[in-house]
Amino acid sequence: MVYYGTMHTSRRFHEWFNPLLSTLDGRVERHRVNPRILVSEQQRFVFYRIPKAGHSTVGNTLLHYDPTVTDEQRAELQDAGDKIGVYLRPRDLGIRRSRVAWRDYFLFTFVRNPFHRTLSAYLDKVVRDRPPAAKNLGDSPTQDGSTIGFSEFLDKLEAGALYRGPHWAPQVSLLPKDRSRLNFIGRLERIDSDLPQLIGKLFGSDASAEVRNWDPHRTDSASKLASYYDAAAVDRVRRMFREDFEAFGYSLDPEKTTTPAE
Repeated sequence: MVYYGTMHTSRRFHEWFNPLLSTLDGRVERHRVNPRILVSEQQRFVFYRIPKAGHSTVGNTLLHYDPTVTDEQRAELQDAGDKIGVYLRPRDLGIRRSRVAWRDYFLFTFVRNPFHRTLSAYLDKVVRDRPPAAKNLGDSPTQDGSTIGFSEFLDKLEAGALYRGPHWAPQVSLLPKDRSRLNFIGRLERIDSDLPQLIGKLFGSDASAEVRNWDPHRTDSASKLASYYDAAAVDRVRRMFREDFEAFGYSLDPEKTTTPAE
């Protein structure tokens, strides 16, 4: 119990004074976002990983092109199925070094169309019954153990689960409150061009760098949109994820996946 109290105090201290955590939106508990922020002191970047927005592919591509990662390390990481590898989290970094990272490093993320991301989270975390993510929905899905439908999933989000699961929480809630601090916001919809551009900015590599796909939980949600979204579901997702649509310029029409020119 003493250990738990010490751990809890340390966590709170970081949430208050570590700028990579204290500057977060805060609606998703900051200690739950901490593992999703990757920091490289050697390459001086901070990657805010958003679940179901291509973060695994981005992480795998970073590891492939990062000149500070050796071929032996890459082989070991691949064998272990590790898409995070050598990078640190804010609490690993500590408060003093995190202040340097927040002030001086290259901060970036990748985002996704909220219609597609919400469905992808449902298909991966509910239909595939992938704990512990599904437990964040609250009570048992159904009395007979069957999978809840997409409409029931949205019911649970509206009833209070929206910010309990990072895989479906609004993307703005996983990022700094001041999003202007981000140096780069990539889009999953154009990852084939945005990710090589990012690699060039970080490592000085050729802009034709190859995207290193890592997609073990791919759900092909884009091709299934019409099967799950009726008019009511469209309106509900528009309401719950209004900030994401506005912050990242996504169309409120689920049939349009393109984003405005930036």
